Amino acid sequence: MRNIGKSDIAVSELSLGSWHTYSRLSFEANVNLINHAYERGIRFFDVAYYRDKPHTEVLFGRMLQEASFSRDDIVIAEKVWYFDYPERSLTAQLDASMRRLAVERVDVIIVEHPRAEMSVERLARDAAELVTSGRARVWGGLNWRPELIRQAHDFCVAEGLPTPELVQLKYSVVRQNVVDGPDYQAVLADTGMSVHASDSLEGGILTGNLSPSRHIGLDIGGIRDDIKARVPAIEKAAASLGVTAAEFSIAFAVGSPNVCSLLFGATRPEQIDSNLRGLELARTRGEEVRALARELGVDKHEIDPPYGHDVPLTADFVA
Repeated sequence: MRNIGKSDIAVSELSLGSWHTYSRLSFEANVNLINHAYERGIRFFDVAYYRDKPHTEVLFGRMLQEASFSRDDIVIAEKVWYFDYPERSLTAQLDASMRRLAVERVDVIIVEHPRAEMSVERLARDAAELVTSGRARVWGGLNWRPELIRQAHDFCVAEGLPTPELVQLKYSVVRQNVVDGPDYQAVLADTGMSVHASDSLEGGILTGNLSPSRHIGLDIGGIRDDIKARVPAIEKAAASLGVTAAEFSIAFAVGSPNVCSLLFGATRPEQIDSNLRGLELARTRGEEVRALARELGVDKHEIDPPYGHDVPLTADFVA
């Protein structure tokens, strides 16, 4: 278990996420999946409203009712977006999400990265209100640029408000340069924030599946072809340690002292077990993994996703 930022919230080093995960399984298979994760020590679950999977929270809430553990046994991260903000407040959006989840609060609320015309100070105040109101225990950012999350942190310090404690960023063997670069390293050192690593297997590409059939995360920086070209080298590095590319990739990301947890999606218990072997590899041979991975990154990775998405903007958020 590692703490989120400077908070007292301890989370498992692996966390199970929801986008294009639960929507692909039967209800019974979903319950079995989260039970398996819990039995293997995973205590951190990420869930959100998605325009292309609008019932994810309802499904996860029902899964919790049937699970072998209770809501208070786990840490829940939820997200808020800017579909109709500021006309509809972040507070109203989170209230709607909690109704769908059938919970009275979440533990972590993750706020989407600011758009160019937005006031970082206003966003920080609105995000902090989600904590001071008791709806969440801490807040953090999703794909925020280092200078903006620092600005939000410093504003909250000056105003006596809860500061961001976590930032969710793409971080993997092939996407190293943002988290490990000097700008974010300085922010993390100065603020004490943690990284919630995401897309650490690049939608399955780093496991050797070069043409995933399911929808995967945005190709930030347009480097996916370069990433696919690195897969043989990743497989070779993994083989030198007697492990799979997936285990090697998981071990690299969780091996960073800045990472509090690594977010992954899975539809089969065996995938969870594989990721746990990656976690054990990080504990036993982490320095070797990170030394081998040093030359495998594609340095053209960026932070902000484009403002447009491949899901039509007309698919409005409806409470």
